[in-house]
Amino acid sequence: MKKVLIVTAHPSSKGFTHRIANAFKGGAISKGHEVEILDLYKTELQIPFLNFEEKKDMANLSPTVLALQAKIAVVDELVFVHPLWWLGPPAILKNFLDNVLMPHFAYKYTPEGKRQGLLKGKNGRVFITCDGPMYLYLCMGLPFISTWAFAVLYFCGLYPKTFWVFDRSFKKTEEDRLAFLDKVKKIALSI
Repeated sequence: MKKVLIVTAHPSSKGFTHRIANAFKGGAISKGHEVEILDLYKTELQIPFLNFEEKKDMANLSPTVLALQAKIAVVDELVFVHPLWWLGPPAILKNFLDNVLMPHFAYKYTPEGKRQGLLKGKNGRVFITCDGPMYLYLCMGLPFISTWAFAVLYFCGLYPKTFWVFDRSFKKTEEDRLAFLDKVKKIALSI
């Protein structure tokens, strides 16, 4: 049995991101895995924006941040599901990353200056919804996937396992959405 944490970041509980999260959860649970969905908009674990005057102040982590780090520390799979806004995740998810994936928890630098990801042995998965067409993002070099793969997952030691973009969302039919949810469930069944 594996432990899976799904982090969602969409203000509407009726949004497609929540359907994706639930499809992944359903697939993983049917394989006997333990799954938790952390809805950044609905949870009591919301955190204020990162604020400090000196780097040493960053070590004063709130009980909420410590609780979130404890959840991440014990999972095998860390799944992020979010809409693409201004070529990035919503601010609430960026704030989560800023506050929770802190130095000495998610990564550190050796005395020689080399980065070490501290979340090794875990897989990272990202599902993104957006209204723009994939060809436009391809022309831009898929900046959001590069950011997730290298600047977040790999940087912290997570193995970047899955990236799916549900593009042109506003033009998709319910049949298209159900087909995508079936893919998500199959991915979850493969863990």
